[in-house]
Amino acid sequence: MGRKLAFDKLLFAITLIMVLVGIVMIYSASAVMALGTYRTPYHFLVKQGIAAFLGLLLMIQIMHIDYRKLESRLIVFLSLGFSFALLIALLLLKGTPFVGGAADRWFYLFGISFQPSEVMKIALILFLAFFLSRSGKDINNFFGTILPALVIVCLAAALVVKQPDLGTAMIFLMIALTIAFCAGLRWLYISLAGLGSILALCILIAGSSYAYQMERIRGYWDPWQDRFDGGFQAVQSQIAIGTGGIFGRGLVAGKQKLFFLPESHNDFIYSVIGEEMGLIGCLLILLFFSILLWRGLRASLRAPDKFGLFLGIGITAMIVFQAFINISVAVTLFPTKGIPLPFISAGGTSLIVTLASVGILLNISQHSN
Repeated sequence: MGRKLAFDKLLFAITLIMVLVGIVMIYSASAVMALGTYRTPYHFLVKQGIAAFLGLLLMIQIMHIDYRKLESRLIVFLSLGFSFALLIALLLLKGTPFVGGAADRWFYLFGISFQPSEVMKIALILFLAFFLSRSGKDINNFFGTILPALVIVCLAAALVVKQPDLGTAMIFLMIALTIAFCAGLRWLYISLAGLGSILALCILIAGSSYAYQMERIRGYWDPWQDRFDGGFQAVQSQIAIGTGGIFGRGLVAGKQKLFFLPESHNDFIYSVIGEEMGLIGCLLILLFFSILLWRGLRASLRAPDKFGLFLGIGITAMIVFQAFINISVAVTLFPTKGIPLPFISAGGTSLIVTLASVGILLNISQHSN
């Protein structure tokens, strides 16, 4: 057993700073829209503030619970079963008053929205960490290890794709491959899994049910040629970031969020940061996530057991991959995907689950060797 140390104060501080930055930027990005829609500029600010308060309380509570208590067959399979049940229920109830919104990815009840796919992310990480850390488990045994893990991950991804939400399904696969790589999976299997995922993605996008994804890709290749349709979001994001310059227009002084940049408080909040806080603000956000990556890997690699290693790596990968995709979309390196920027984008379920995950990571840091 590793010598117990104090929790990682730098990781805690960076997390708190990003949550506070998110609250400020969400207000700046959404105030005008919220005033027009909800007759109050504080609608999204209040929602995010409540989620941040609950998430931070949960994070602080979890960071004081020994992460090794999660290495329980009962906890692992209950969380996995519960997450699958939520995703299946979401599909069965599609179109009812309990489900609504873009692409039917949320439950809505009594004015509260809940996104099951966020819960599935941490359930998959917990399952893979538990399954791959079992003593004597050969990661390269196809039928004994690879196939069972592959079935679980692909089933979860398929349920999310059915919503449809290709972006979150991609995150599932990226997390799984990262954990498997750290567990010693051969490059051959990783390459085959990557090629298979790309092939499946191309087939889905080419299908009629995902025609909107094809429009996004056409807009991505040359957004200015299709700036009023498929390339609209990419063009508006480029304008927002480009007009920010080095120091930005100033907080709340951005123009593109005024009904030009869609989802400015969510998917494209990095573009608002670029316009209002400039290159300096964008680089600071990159610095924050780089520090989180460093501290997350440090805590994981120093964990006293494989379960802690895989659990920490999975959580770190989940946060960093989402940040990478969101920022890449904002600067038009990737086609538009509905992936939030962790800690900063509006979204209660995402924020609470992410903060709870950081709580686990902080506890792992206390047991570092």
